[in-house]
Amino acid sequence: FYTDTADAPWTVIKSDDKKRARLNCMLHFLNSIDYPGKDPHVIHTPDPLIVGRAGHVIHRSDHILGAALATTAT
Repeated sequence: FYTDTADAPWTVIKSDDKKRARLNCMLHFLNSIDYPGKDPHVIHTPDPLIVGRAGHVIHRSDHILGAALATTAT
């Protein structure tokens, strides 16, 4: 995850369960954008086990470039 930086953070959505992934993706965008009439009591935060920073959602052994690079990518 060499391009996941503070200036350009990755948001990863685990999509093993497609329906939950889509709903959490929508929740992520609704929480990220300010718009008129936004009600924080209606739009709750996405599930942190499904949506989050790359390092938090994807286990190091599941690194996109392989397990060998997972130990050096931290």
